[in-house]
Amino acid sequence: MERQPSQEYIPVARLSDLDARGRTVVQVDGARVAIVRVEGELFAFQDTCPHREGSLSEGDLEGYVMHCPLHAWPFDVRSGLCPVIRGARIRVYPLRVVGEEIQVAPFSGRVSAP
Repeated sequence: MERQPSQEYIPVARLSDLDARGRTVVQVDGARVAIVRVEGELFAFQDTCPHREGSLSEGDLEGYVMHCPLHAWPFDVRSGLCPVIRGARIRVYPLRVVGEEIQVAPFSGRVSAP
């Protein structure tokens, strides 16, 4: 049985870095990663919309769905899936909080259609 490598997390921000809406954007391996708080839980995901490269962190958040500010493409921040456009998705990153430090695991796979 093949063992999975343990997940490595890197510190990217502190809880105090979240703005009044519970959001921040960080760099992880050269990629813009948005961090948002939804119902007390943090989620990390690709900040760039795959449609027209809008900054998702600047869009509207309704429940767990972030809408691109350019054309309102919606993405679930938990899974990265777009609930209305088949095959559209964004990367999501494992995240943990240690004390006041927000840590994200760099993305080590590829995004594929559901």
